[in-house]
Amino acid sequence: MRTKGWQKVFSFTLIQHIKTKSFIIGTIIVAVIIAAICVLTNILPVLIGNEEKGSVSNGETENSLADFDAVYIYDDAGILAADDTAQLESAMSVAAPEKSYDELVKELETSENVRAAVRITSALGEDNAVIGYDVRTYYTSAAGGDAVDTLNAALSEMINRRVLLNAGVAPENYASTQVSISTSRIEAGSKELNFIQSALNYFVPIVVSLVLFMLIFSYGGTVAQSIATEKTSRVMELLLTSVRPLAVVIGKVLAMGVVSFGQFTIMGIVGFASFVISAPFGMLGKAMDIAKDPAVQEALANAAQGAGGVQTSEMEIAAAVNDLLAGFSPLNILLIIVIFLLGFVFFSLIAALVGASISRMEDLQQAMMPYSLTGVLGMYLAYMPVFGNIDSLDTGMVTTNPVQIFSYFFPVSSPFALPSAIMLGTLELWQSVVAVAVLAAAVILVAVIVSKVYEAIILHNGNRIKFGDILKMAVRK
Repeated sequence: MRTKGWQKVFSFTLIQHIKTKSFIIGTIIVAVIIAAICVLTNILPVLIGNEEKGSVSNGETENSLADFDAVYIYDDAGILAADDTAQLESAMSVAAPEKSYDELVKELETSENVRAAVRITSALGEDNAVIGYDVRTYYTSAAGGDAVDTLNAALSEMINRRVLLNAGVAPENYASTQVSISTSRIEAGSKELNFIQSALNYFVPIVVSLVLFMLIFSYGGTVAQSIATEKTSRVMELLLTSVRPLAVVIGKVLAMGVVSFGQFTIMGIVGFASFVISAPFGMLGKAMDIAKDPAVQEALANAAQGAGGVQTSEMEIAAAVNDLLAGFSPLNILLIIVIFLLGFVFFSLIAALVGASISRMEDLQQAMMPYSLTGVLGMYLAYMPVFGNIDSLDTGMVTTNPVQIFSYFFPVSSPFALPSAIMLGTLELWQSVVAVAVLAAAVILVAVIVSKVYEAIILHNGNRIKFGDILKMAVRK
């Protein structure tokens, strides 16, 4: 049998790799990093939210209006009335201008006090009719941008109120004229998401594709290096006296597959455990509590039925978490595991051919160049098309472009692109199955090539065999 003895190669390679210090230390370091990322991702938004709530409840920002030593207002438009000025004086220190606006602005350049100069001018249209107002504020470095933004917002609101009152709106009716209007643009047939869902749809594919690339591609490179080392050190010649050449590649690929899947599983368990442990203190726990609220459940049900309505931040968190958890169904997890294993075998078999094609270790780096370019192309296709959806963070609309669709079905990129698409529900179930079937067919094709030419090239000594020559050998056989 051509594969006789693969078990010996498998056990030897597996034991030799997992007992190395680099593997143990690397696994621990990566696990700690993933745990920290998961905990911070869960807790950090809540901590930031609490800090923001604390600053709002105190009624002050880091630099509030009351912190101004002096604010000079030049109302060139004549829009502010006496009661407007009195309202400003009750909130901050308003000083009467004693210099021209330009002179005061020049003075502010070297002032160490918290001061600002505001100039209000009007924009005129046809027949000198006022069509708008401009509020320009110069401030000292000690004032801080937050306080100036608060000042500009207060003045803008005051000017808007005065315009309405001058137009005849009764003071008691002013509040009814202030309504919040939310606009959005949704292309027909696209998926409508809130901001948190949009962020997940944008960042998850990038992170997942990078992690899978590092796991699959790096272990594939390890297979090539292991075979090349044994071949160039003459260990392969001794090994081939007891096992067949094809058994060597099968044993090594399977051993590294177990190692990579083991690390992949460890990362998943560590990440999940970190989320569960930090859940009561972070966003996940808060989302679970919110999701139990009957009012939120009713609102989410209405949104799912197309009833619409404005979502609160709590509802957005609950909806995003519900969608993310729905992506981890047993079927989806099974598909992701299958994709990971198929992707590893696909790249490892190619790497095995590369390692067997050289006779000197000095040629390995050059021989790995096509393999490296293939892997980088796959990763590029997996996450670069997502950058085209950066507008989704503002519009709440996620569309799928043709390059992204191609990456799901192209065997070089599908191992990196498919898992996140399955988790986020980007593809229908039948599309995911077809994509996995295409990847499996590509793995079988590569396996057939390996079985035809591996025994010939592993015994080759001399110049490096180019990949094109390997393909020609496969065709001839």
